[in-house]
Amino acid sequence: MWEVKNISTERRTLNFESSGQGVHVGTSIYANNELLFNQAESIQDHGEGENVFQSIICDHCGFSNCEPGNWIALRKIGDAHLIIPVFDWIIEEEDSLKNEYLPPKYISSQGAGIIDSSTFDKLKELITPFKEIHEVKELTGKELATLYKYETPTRLFGDLPKIGQIKKDQIIGCSEGEVSLYLKLIDEKIYQIEKCSTVQLVKMDDNYRFVSFFLDDLGSTEWKAATIDSEGNIELLIDNWRVISN
Repeated sequence: MWEVKNISTERRTLNFESSGQGVHVGTSIYANNELLFNQAESIQDHGEGENVFQSIICDHCGFSNCEPGNWIALRKIGDAHLIIPVFDWIIEEEDSLKNEYLPPKYISSQGAGIIDSSTFDKLKELITPFKEIHEVKELTGKELATLYKYETPTRLFGDLPKIGQIKKDQIIGCSEGEVSLYLKLIDEKIYQIEKCSTVQLVKMDDNYRFVSFFLDDLGSTEWKAATIDSEGNIELLIDNWRVISN
């Protein structure tokens, strides 16, 4: 997961002559010099109240949903917003259409983007459909549990369009002791999050230590899967954000 900051724009000349529309001028939006939206003027909210958008739109016609991929869902969690893969659409679609709604590269490579309130206000000024949303859809427990699985190193639960059970054979050690015991605790927390109606993301602090698993790869990659407090209570962890269920 990464923080969406430092919003900037660039005016671009778009040649739509191949689709009979001539030449247009559009606005690209960047965060941390990463291209978020290539044609702000062409962004559409798809679905009724779903807050689903195609972020990178066909450069040949400017029509959303012309080319596959680059889809995001906008969600609210606490005082922040998230841009995440459109998990429900991808998972629920029939096999032949699952790849239509895969996320853009900036999500598949860096994870979900978390947006603070001031940055979201800037995006609303630039993206009319964002501004027109009366109330952004709250992140569900099911979405957060799926995001947790998606954000693991080496895609331990599989990659989109199919996320499933953890690949236990890729884990060779745990910082807290027995691997199977702590994987069971992680699995129980995931199930708990899935069933929650209200969830939070809270920034990690020094009052907790990590529950880490070590992977069977060349670098023995460390997966910081959860936090544990002095009383042994566990909460799931996505990068430096603790997953809290209410």
